[in-house]
Amino acid sequence: MLLLLISFIAGILTVLAPCVLPLLPMMVAGSVTEKKTGARPYVIAISLATSIIIFTLILKVSTALINLSPNVLTGVSGGILIALGIVSVWPEAWEWLIIKLNLQAASQRLLSKGSHNRGKYVGPILIGAALGPIFSSCSPTYAFILASVLPRSFGAGLIYLIIYSIGLVLALLLVALVGRKLVGRLSWAVDTHSLFRRIIGGLFIVIGLVVITGKEVSVETWVANHLPFDETRIERVLLAKQHTGTKAINANNDSVLNVNPTPAPELAGLTNWINSPPLTIAGLRGHVVLVDFWTYSCINCIRSLPYVEKWYSAYQKDGLVVIGVSTPEFAFEHNPNNVAAAVKKDLITYPVALDNDYDTWNAFDNDSWPADYLIDKTGDVRYVSLGEGDYDQTERAIQALLGLNQPLVTPASSVPVGQNQTPETYFGTNRAQGYVGKTSLTDGAQNFNAASSLSTGQWTLGGGWEIDPESITSESNNSTLTFKVSAKDVYVVAGSNSAIPVAIDLPGAQAGQYGSDVTNGSVVINGSRLYHIVSLRADSTTTVTLKVPQGVSLYTFTFGS
Repeated sequence: MLLLLISFIAGILTVLAPCVLPLLPMMVAGSVTEKKTGARPYVIAISLATSIIIFTLILKVSTALINLSPNVLTGVSGGILIALGIVSVWPEAWEWLIIKLNLQAASQRLLSKGSHNRGKYVGPILIGAALGPIFSSCSPTYAFILASVLPRSFGAGLIYLIIYSIGLVLALLLVALVGRKLVGRLSWAVDTHSLFRRIIGGLFIVIGLVVITGKEVSVETWVANHLPFDETRIERVLLAKQHTGTKAINANNDSVLNVNPTPAPELAGLTNWINSPPLTIAGLRGHVVLVDFWTYSCINCIRSLPYVEKWYSAYQKDGLVVIGVSTPEFAFEHNPNNVAAAVKKDLITYPVALDNDYDTWNAFDNDSWPADYLIDKTGDVRYVSLGEGDYDQTERAIQALLGLNQPLVTPASSVPVGQNQTPETYFGTNRAQGYVGKTSLTDGAQNFNAASSLSTGQWTLGGGWEIDPESITSESNNSTLTFKVSAKDVYVVAGSNSAIPVAIDLPGAQAGQYGSDVTNGSVVINGSRLYHIVSLRADSTTTVTLKVPQGVSLYTFTFGS
């Protein structure tokens, strides 16, 4: 329910996003007609919302099935905007086209008038349709729905997407109607041959060219850096609350158990069991079961694994069963060999199974890595913990369900995240954020020139890179990635088909403060997993530069304190 509200608020806030502000004059201009009560603003807003939904669905299907670049669709959008701009700058061209395309009219004059009247909504429909793919990249909530909700639940994702679009439509209607009322008082603004219309047409053409050439990211970054406010802050706060909030009602304020007894869903679609034959919830009646959702390249999951392993070791004899459900975030995490290697490396002894189709993830309605669900001996869920931390509370819940009261094997703990720590940052185009550079970050092979300066949380590329929705892959031996971060520990999820060393550069006084996977200033990327590359003495701001040889793929940076 909270995500529904967040989606609605995000749609409203998107109107203030850096990539939308330059487009608002187009919305107002497209809404102005000789009749102040015209339906044009409603047509534009509804067409735009429909376009966002269709664009999103095409993006997910095309990326999963035929790997069609989303830039094809934004290129079409740019072309439509340019065409509309040309019509606004030279309205005679539109009149001529109407005449030429309808050869059955009695006269060209009547034909032009009649066709123009019948097609009075063609322009606003095209404006809305063309702006949809551009608007859809402006909200972190939209990105969360695209990356995290739709893959595991198409129906839920579609509902959130529609609610997001409704919020956006209402906000845009307000802007368009107020703007139309103000501009419509000016007689020259409604004249299709006026200088005002031609200037707006020029704006259409410029924005269309920016979209087609892929320069919109640079423009958005410049606008964002010069805005006196950050419209995404509210969304990020609400998403964090939704992501880490409890999923059920506290059954007893005096009890450590935080969920009213709810029948646990059955494990579904799990394959490639490790450390155990296949298990079922029904077959484990009489045991206390801890279902731990994790994925092996997630630093938050990795930090929680020692606690889960301690609980299994300490309470297995008392009837605790732990099931590690490996639900992938990246494509390489679907590989059973990779998961088995991670289980061995991290010294996991409890049962682990792969949830590659998200069947168990969806059955539990889960949305977090890591996430723990405690099931009592009768098969009811009694405790839920999402994300890191609260390990002492989780252990007390285990003891309560086992009927024990003894000293804890895990100390009191909290989430190890600094107050101003850089958030996890993805590099693939599906979820990229914080990128800065003259060359836009679009799918395909490109050459990059690194930006000369970065703000905290920003990163830039140099050299040749192959960009795709999930990762970036070096195409030359002199490629670089530079990231200005705020954290104590820095991790990178990376992969390669062979052992390839990647040099890590740190500035000045921080030089040499490397992570556990770095030797002599380099980390050897051998297989796809998470690598610990920087370990500073305290939380601080630093600039990390990776010199990435050809063939190494980078997925995300994540951080710790």
